Amino acid sequence: MKKVLENCNLADFSFVSFQHLNILNVRSKQRIPQNAKTAIAIIFPYYNKSAFCGNVSAYCAVADYHTVVMEQLKSIIDALQHKYPANSFVPFVDSSPVDEVDMAVKGGLGVKGENSLLITERWGSFVFIGEIITDLEWDTELHSYTYCMGCGLCAKKCPGGAIGRNCGAADTKEICDKQKTDGTAENCGGYSSINRENCASFISQKKQELTEEQRTVLEKAGTVFGCDICQKVCPHNKSLLDGTSPAARETNLFSGDIFNTVTKENVEGVYRDRPFGFRGLKVLERNLEIYNSRGR
Repeated sequence: MKKVLENCNLADFSFVSFQHLNILNVRSKQRIPQNAKTAIAIIFPYYNKSAFCGNVSAYCAVADYHTVVMEQLKSIIDALQHKYPANSFVPFVDSSPVDEVDMAVKGGLGVKGENSLLITERWGSFVFIGEIITDLEWDTELHSYTYCMGCGLCAKKCPGGAIGRNCGAADTKEICDKQKTDGTAENCGGYSSINRENCASFISQKKQELTEEQRTVLEKAGTVFGCDICQKVCPHNKSLLDGTSPAARETNLFSGDIFNTVTKENVEGVYRDRPFGFRGLKVLERNLEIYNSRGR
């Protein structure tokens, strides 16, 4: 199976035992194959310098990852199915029954950031995660649960104050570091938690009417959809963002289709084919109104 994946020119991948996955109670859980044994965790880098020049998050400026990644996963499955016709292989991206960051960390693909994102050594946090779950048992290695350097910049710069330390009653980094060392951090959710209601990216996706506080968060974030502030200030991403990392000059699956600026004039014509289109036109029009009213 490893040889088949290596022939698919993937950025990075790993095998994780199904028993070590954190399975979420979501509808897609029904698609998990019976007697599942192994998850193939796969990294898809999407960093493109021009994706940061507009008013949407970089992941929204590139082609719709739901479509691109799923096409790649299906192509991989075709190759695997040819090699192992008696086994089942089921792809997942985004709407997954698996805690994808947890899976990737356990597979040794990166560390978990205070902002809850996966941070890889080569591509920082600018990656999508896809996985294939199979009933084919394969050799796996459970890697130590590791975290970022814990500088706190993402929490400090978050426009909504959505990122906070969460290690029980003792809200100190010293206690958190101890918990990371002795392994108990995994049980308390690591040393950070995300208050989604205060996260600009989450707020930008809400269909309900926004409160004044939520509108203010979006104004501070300066975004129409999504938010990259916690990633832009992250030291793990510095060499990628300043162009000194070789990875900054690499092409990837998302290099050829960049659309970074949404306006009143173009939103209706483009939103259906972009990653932000699933929330509908009204959400984008509302966010545009907030974005355009900044400083008035």
